[in-house]
Amino acid sequence: MGGRASHRLSPFVVLCGVGFLGRLSYEMARTPLTPLYARHLGAPEQLIGLIVAAVTITGIVVKLPSGALSDLFGFRRVMLAGALVKASGPFLYLAVLSWPQLLAGRFYHGLATALYAPPTSALVAKVYPKERGNRLGLYSASENAGVVLGPVIGGVVLAAANFSIAFIVSGVIGILALLAMLRIPRDRHTTVAATGDRRKLGDALRGLVTGVREIISDPAIRLVSLVEGMLWMGIGSLQAYLPLYAASIHIAVWQIGLLAGGQGVASIVSRPFLGKRSDRLGRRPLIVGGAVLCIVTLIAIPYTGNFALLLGLSVIFGLGTGMVTPSTTAMIGDLVTAGNYGSAMGVFGSLWDTGHAAGPVIFGFLVVALGYRTSWLLMALVMVVALLIFLVGMRKRSVAA
Repeated sequence: MGGRASHRLSPFVVLCGVGFLGRLSYEMARTPLTPLYARHLGAPEQLIGLIVAAVTITGIVVKLPSGALSDLFGFRRVMLAGALVKASGPFLYLAVLSWPQLLAGRFYHGLATALYAPPTSALVAKVYPKERGNRLGLYSASENAGVVLGPVIGGVVLAAANFSIAFIVSGVIGILALLAMLRIPRDRHTTVAATGDRRKLGDALRGLVTGVREIISDPAIRLVSLVEGMLWMGIGSLQAYLPLYAASIHIAVWQIGLLAGGQGVASIVSRPFLGKRSDRLGRRPLIVGGAVLCIVTLIAIPYTGNFALLLGLSVIFGLGTGMVTPSTTAMIGDLVTAGNYGSAMGVFGSLWDTGHAAGPVIFGFLVVALGYRTSWLLMALVMVVALLIFLVGMRKRSVAA
């Protein structure tokens, strides 16, 4: 995979293309299409968050086994399975006639990244050991471009046509990702099972147990995980319900896609710079500053009825997440022991996926009972409590040290 060109393009460039196209298709279907389509199908308002979050719930369950399966059967087979789901998932929505069917389709679509993402990152790390950080960064950038453009294109296509056309466009992009995936060469890197064969599954499960134990036993890791999990609750609530709120104040569908795109651009562009700043200034100031930006933004959004202001708040929220996430991830790396780094980071990722999934589900019930203003205020207050617990706990840790 590392050395030979594949039809003029290197395998790594092809892999980046698969990542971009796959994410573009996947995120296009996530927002604004899914929440608006769920409402169109008559889904109860309190369950729309669950429908949006279903793909993340699948990821929580499947990501660890998919990594172990790639050790057993080779990276390419598991990656190909994920690419097949990305190509077929959007077309499945065309056959949906009710919101329960949409929910089932969302659980299925979640297999796309759950199967594809872990072996892809592992493959890049294995093939390029001397430039691992650079290659992973480049691959992540290609996926992030799809994350940003997906909601924008979804909103534009929906505004110009209808749900069916939007899902067809998403599916066609998914097929292009699958076709690109087929150009990844079958070689010793992509097809040969990892050394250890079936013992690897047991190793993966033991690593998960080790990671859980480390997080449970270290108060500092628990505190950092708490902040990140609460942050992703807020992100999840915005992904699911900001399109519905914007529609309720008569913002155009194509503009709704721009709201998600603005948040994504701010978060992705700011992360590398702010991650470096956390190396110089320390993790805590950026975690606190970013959390405060997100808290203030969540409170302000439902008081905003103007697209330009709403876009500005989305960008500020994205900047806040760009401050918090690199700093919390780096802080986990600072805290864990070298031997348990991978397993603890895996569990940390699962915890933020849990927050990402729980946010829309909880918010859905809140918004039906209390409305947007009170519901996002409560979400913000939860983040305030988590931030205060983090600050008090880290202060006690510093005093004890």
